[in-house]
Amino acid sequence: MPTAWLGLWYQRGMNSLLEITNDQIQSKGFCLDVLSAQQYYLFNDRTNLCTRCLLFIPRHINLLQYRESECIDVDEQLNITACPNMIALDAALYTLHRNDSKSQSCPIQPPFQLTNLIKHGSVCHQSISSSYMNECVDHDQFHLHFTPCLSYQPVLDFQFTCVGTWIEDFDTYFVTRILSHNHQNNQYACFRFSTKEKSSSSLSLYMATDDSCHDIYSKHMSTVIHLSTKNHLMNHDCIFPKEFQSYEWYSINRTIRMIIKNYDIEFIGINKRFHCQEVIHSEKSISIYRIRTLTNCHMKEECLRIIQRTNNVIELYTKSLSNGNNCSYFNNENYSLYETFFTKSFAISNSCPTHIGYLIYQSNTDYYLKRKSFLMSVGCDNKEKLIISQKQKDLEHRSVMQSDICLASWQSKDHSTTYLIAQSKFSNASYCLSFKITNEVLICNNSNGCSFNNHADDKTISIYSARLINPCSQSQQLSLNYLLLFTTIFFSMNTIR
Repeated sequence: MPTAWLGLWYQRGMNSLLEITNDQIQSKGFCLDVLSAQQYYLFNDRTNLCTRCLLFIPRHINLLQYRESECIDVDEQLNITACPNMIALDAALYTLHRNDSKSQSCPIQPPFQLTNLIKHGSVCHQSISSSYMNECVDHDQFHLHFTPCLSYQPVLDFQFTCVGTWIEDFDTYFVTRILSHNHQNNQYACFRFSTKEKSSSSLSLYMATDDSCHDIYSKHMSTVIHLSTKNHLMNHDCIFPKEFQSYEWYSINRTIRMIIKNYDIEFIGINKRFHCQEVIHSEKSISIYRIRTLTNCHMKEECLRIIQRTNNVIELYTKSLSNGNNCSYFNNENYSLYETFFTKSFAISNSCPTHIGYLIYQSNTDYYLKRKSFLMSVGCDNKEKLIISQKQKDLEHRSVMQSDICLASWQSKDHSTTYLIAQSKFSNASYCLSFKITNEVLICNNSNGCSFNNHADDKTISIYSARLINPCSQSQQLSLNYLLLFTTIFFSMNTIR
């Protein structure tokens, strides 16, 4: 058997996958002979003690079709040269779908609006207004939603992954894997359209009855979907800031990688994409856009606010659009922080904030909730590092517990809060700290991002109350020791109380 055919295949109606090996096909038998030029194969079925001919029609590396003859008694000694006369032209056509097929780009580019739908020869009027075909984040997928023609029929909602496309004569054919199983246990779907319609504003898409795809070449397919291009005009003037497009950006917890390219922002790891529709406002550090947000295969319109905090940190804020609102109507309070992203594509010196210095705070260190005092050095002992030490009785001796690298820092608009992104010395894990400075310092630590608004319900956020001890200069280290001693006594008295 051809090497390209080897492997496991799915065929409708079979209880298990069909395996093709070098010399046999499961359920068909061992290959005895072949007419390679015409793709006729002669098989010996040892189970049923008979011989049969198969005519294979390779459509794509992921799709094979075949017709077969009746199984002739083995005593009749059927010869391969007789196979062309053994299989009728109108013999049943069977389809094999490769089980581990890899996805490929789809030949159609949604979104489309349904203008007409014909099912089993009847025009389906009721279904048109609420049926649609949408794009997905991945270009090898699309989403097709059918509302029922009749009230007692179910809603059909499909998410497809394209696995093969081929062109014959004047038509383009493609086969898809169905990701949402809700239609007669079909695992695949086959489609056809006229190749000349590919670049036009309207398209007639023919859908095979089931995943046997036996009627894919028929002029009378059961479902005909008439489509027109949806009114999502491409605005090539809407481009995201070019200064962000040369780098790879990462979320604080490193689970999302963000790539910005012209009018698209792609989030790798969560199957999401922002598409630029309109530039609302643009200045040096703040830009506002109207966007289409695609999550898997679901789309909604939103406003996007991009704020550049430092050269290597940007924050994305979003606000859903509804009831015909315009992004110009919203103020800063209407937006919610979507994610904070940073890049390590270039080095930033002096990333630690210079105005914090030394902090002392207490924390539980073991199962018995024993509280101990810790000293936090923010860019003092090392200008590029945040160092946390466990304070000993002898203030000159400190046991370093943590020594992390400062990646970026910035202040809130009113300068009351300082934010710091740091990276663990022992791994690539990053986290965000906020220092809210009043009479005392409130430190918040978030391993998932730089949002601290709902910290009461977020188990990833740790909160500490600390005392600020300034400055970092070596000349005032003696004063620092006295302050540390005083603060230790203060914390001890509070604990006794």
